[in-house]
Amino acid sequence: MENHSKYRVVAKAVKYDNAGEQVYRSSYRILDHIGEEIEASTGTNDFVDITSAFNEAFALGHERLRELGVDTIQ
Repeated sequence: MENHSKYRVVAKAVKYDNAGEQVYRSSYRILDHIGEEIEASTGTNDFVDITSAFNEAFALGHERLRELGVDTIQ
C-alpha cells in the first residue's frame, strides 16, 4: 500500500498572555508523507483551558484537509 498521497495534522495549543490573563489559542500544521509542512494556521478564539484549544486545532486541521480533498494518515 503506497503512502505518497497521505497527509497528517499536527495540532497544538499555544499559550500566551492576553491583557494579563494566560489563555490558549489553537494552532495546526498539515504535513505531507515525508513530514514537510504544506500549510499552517492559528485559530482566532481564546480558551482558558488547553484541552479546548487543542481540540479546536485538531478539528480545524482536519476540516482543512477535507476542503483540500486529500487522504489522511490514520
